[in-house]
Amino acid sequence: MKTILVVDDDKLNLNNALKILSPTYKVIPVPSGKMALNYLSKNIPDLILLDVLMPEMDGFEVMREIRTHEEWIDIPVIFLTADVSPETCEKGGALGASGFMAKPLEASRMISGVEAVIGK
Repeated sequence: MKTILVVDDDKLNLNNALKILSPTYKVIPVPSGKMALNYLSKNIPDLILLDVLMPEMDGFEVMREIRTHEEWIDIPVIFLTADVSPETCEKGGALGASGFMAKPLEASRMISGVEAVIGK
């Protein structure tokens, strides 16, 4: 079973992702960028779903940190955001994002977005 690390400071979004994805994937929900980096220091997931707007360390900062570690550099990352402006998408793309998912998270879009990147 493939593993997805979901990073979002909103409990509702974490619970929705868990509910939507857990029938097919092992889902690891964490509420902060620092907790995500701590998880990555011991585990390599097949995909990271990463919220853009979080306190302390936003998704772009987490992504920059991920891309500085050779063992994490190939992990696909999909940003979760309510801000799908061209500037946000450009910034995420420049950091190497595999895609974006608009919030609120909709089950069919989330499943198809994940499957497009890592399959079932």
